[in-house]
Amino acid sequence: MRIAALFAVVRGFFCVKPSVEGEGGNGRLRSKNETVEELLWRANAWFFDLDGSIHFGDAVAPGAREVVARLRAAGKRVAYVTNNSRHSAAEIAAKLRGLGLAAEAEDVVAATEGVGRYARERYGSLRVKAAGSDALRAALAAAGHEVVGIDDEACPEAVVVGLDRAFAYAKLARLVRDIKRGAKLIAANADRSHPGSGGASVPETGALVAAIEAAVGARAEFAGKPEPHLFRYALELGGWQAGNCVMVGDNYGTDIVGGKRAGMLTAWLSGLDESAVASSASSHPDADLIVRHLPDIHHLLGG
Repeated sequence: MRIAALFAVVRGFFCVKPSVEGEGGNGRLRSKNETVEELLWRANAWFFDLDGSIHFGDAVAPGAREVVARLRAAGKRVAYVTNNSRHSAAEIAAKLRGLGLAAEAEDVVAATEGVGRYARERYGSLRVKAAGSDALRAALAAAGHEVVGIDDEACPEAVVVGLDRAFAYAKLARLVRDIKRGAKLIAANADRSHPGSGGASVPETGALVAAIEAAVGARAEFAGKPEPHLFRYALELGGWQAGNCVMVGDNYGTDIVGGKRAGMLTAWLSGLDESAVASSASSHPDADLIVRHLPDIHHLLGG
């Protein structure tokens, strides 16, 4: 049985949900009679989340190679939008190639580079302290910021937080002191965890930021999904209109909600079994398509 038939309820939800030009800022007219397959094939670009979608830790997700190959063969642009704030776009692309997926640095929009760009666009060049990886510090410097050491006595203009595997109480205390003295708190992403190999839950940037927020009594600014910035940077890769793009991901609250707010079509890799997929449509209104995993999308695309 075809996946389209299995997900008849989702197809109905997909097609009876009309959109008009300008919806979400970059919408387009969508026919009520257009099938899931027709709507997906009309998209020019496909953006994929990584952790929990394209791969789980160091293991490629089932169907990932097939979906990407199918789209590329059809002349679609494939890119990756990730809240990864520990690795550079070049490092992420190298990992994807190691998993058998063609990718270059320009195909990756990561929070690592995105947070520096966001801070520069909003505040100009800043003097910053960064809690995170060498790649994060390099990306901040490349974006035009002056990066100083955590133990520098002078108060920075901003504290930037990414995934920091060396995070400890002494660093927390130092950053809290700087924020109390007036430094802005800017974080790469709000994720508390991401899926790892074997079903593991890997602590993420948001867990570290939560400790800082609790200590300073203030909220951080976030550059990553579901905020609009990474989606905008992805659209700028090819000058696409959001309504002609699909965002695919496993995290409903970041990938799907954020993608829909940006005006994109959205495909949620829900992990749900077939009976639950159809019934979840009404409770997840930002998902234009709800499937279990990538092989279902491959089937919808005729694979």
